[in-house]
Amino acid sequence: MWRRARPPGATEWAFEPQGWDTEDPLLKGWNVDAVARAEAERWAPFLATLSGPGPVGVSHEETLPVRDDVCAHNTIMCFAYVLARAAGHRDAMAMLDWGGGVGHYYQIGRTLFPGLRLDYTCKELPAMARTGRELQPALRFVDSETAAFDRPYELVMASSSLHYARDWTRLLRTLAGAARGHLYVTRLPLIERNDSFVVRQRAYAYGYDTEYLGWCLNRGEFLDAAASANMRLEREFLIDEDFPVPGAPEPIGCRGFLFCPA
Repeated sequence: MWRRARPPGATEWAFEPQGWDTEDPLLKGWNVDAVARAEAERWAPFLATLSGPGPVGVSHEETLPVRDDVCAHNTIMCFAYVLARAAGHRDAMAMLDWGGGVGHYYQIGRTLFPGLRLDYTCKELPAMARTGRELQPALRFVDSETAAFDRPYELVMASSSLHYARDWTRLLRTLAGAARGHLYVTRLPLIERNDSFVVRQRAYAYGYDTEYLGWCLNRGEFLDAAASANMRLEREFLIDEDFPVPGAPEPIGCRGFLFCPA
């Protein structure tokens, strides 16, 4: 059974003034079996929501996926634009999905663009990569940077994943270096006025049985880092996700950014 409740008195989100130096045994991160198990149990309902001509408004993180989530629909339609832009007139292209779970975006891409052949690579942590191979054995799941960056890609995507890297600027440069076509960073928690800071999420409600840290990045700092990585902003997207973090220096928004090499 999934663990549903947070520790008594704890909110889902918390501001961490000590940043990445926070020490707590509950901070188990993402590489735990419960996360992969939760995604595996939701896999069949997720696929069912992609069938037929109805709206594609599904969030794979929900316990019981539905297909009429307006926020999820917006996020997926942004991805559809990115996929079309990256593919251009090709009928096949290579894509790296950094932190792509068990390959949800591959199935979304097939649903939206059935004529496009995706040579898909998903970089994940070991527990999730193992589960991804079990659910989609025809796809390439890797759990090391060496394997992920052994080739270039027409599209490199980091959806709700870049901000979980302590050294996010190094990762951004590495992702940019692998993108010979486009780089898409999305579902990125952002602030405008203050310096970047760290928050904690207690993810028990999603069945993950873990807590982890992540950045809320200053938008200007992020865009400067992308420019330093030789990437030019081609399109910015509004992502409707909420991060109610008590005690945070300012409200947190969410955006997506499509870059191409400068």
